[in-house]
Amino acid sequence: MKKLLTTILAVLMLCLALPASTEPAEDAETLRSALQEKYGISIRMGDECREDPSGSFQTVITPEGDTAFQQMVYGNRRFLDFLRLLDDTLSAYPPDFFSCFRLTRNYGGLKFLLVDDILRDGVSLGGFQSGADPDGKIRIWLSRTNAKERAIHHEIGHAMDYRIRWKYPDAFDDWYRLNPEDFLYTGDFSGTGEGNEEPDDWFVREYSKIDEYEDRATIFEALMTKDDAWWETRPYLRRKAELFLEKARPVFGDLPTPK
Repeated sequence: MKKLLTTILAVLMLCLALPASTEPAEDAETLRSALQEKYGISIRMGDECREDPSGSFQTVITPEGDTAFQQMVYGNRRFLDFLRLLDDTLSAYPPDFFSCFRLTRNYGGLKFLLVDDILRDGVSLGGFQSGADPDGKIRIWLSRTNAKERAIHHEIGHAMDYRIRWKYPDAFDDWYRLNPEDFLYTGDFSGTGEGNEEPDDWFVREYSKIDEYEDRATIFEALMTKDDAWWETRPYLRRKAELFLEKARPVFGDLPTPK
């Protein structure tokens, strides 16, 4: 009896030690299920992401709570606010847009992997895209602490690029002709961070100059976030955006067009 009382007391003490919260633990799971149904996507959170390879990126997963019991109680609650941001961002896309990532009815699609942080060379990033899993689902990794609306659009742009080239491998063979004469991509990711500076009419920001894939992803993020006035002063970027949309249209249908 004494041993039973001791066990009950220990459990009560653990419960009292849990951080206060106004949100029930299951809210993140409920919202995750709703978003998967709403957009036809897959979402993995925290420990569920450990089996997917992340390549040269370091993904950080820090379960909430100091003990296994606390982590069991809180589960993926820490992702709740980010799931709300994800919903707000994805709602900007046309109906059935995300179904276009499927190759067949039961193969392909889009998988979002939500982790606590993403590092490359010691620099925290908002996200990255890492090919497709064995079921053909294109992976988008997002950091709940760093990814904002722009980063989500950026990684969707990468996923679109991947999907387009999957169907049309030579789709962007002429991309280099849209750059300044003698321009070469740097190929250097080290120390770039997000590269927010807007250098000129040819590129959305410095980060765009790393390679053609970052160039196209930043153009797509600009299509989703910049207003008409921004595009009006950038005729060369509009040419790039128009080519991207031309190649995307057979797969994804009509998307935002720069004015």
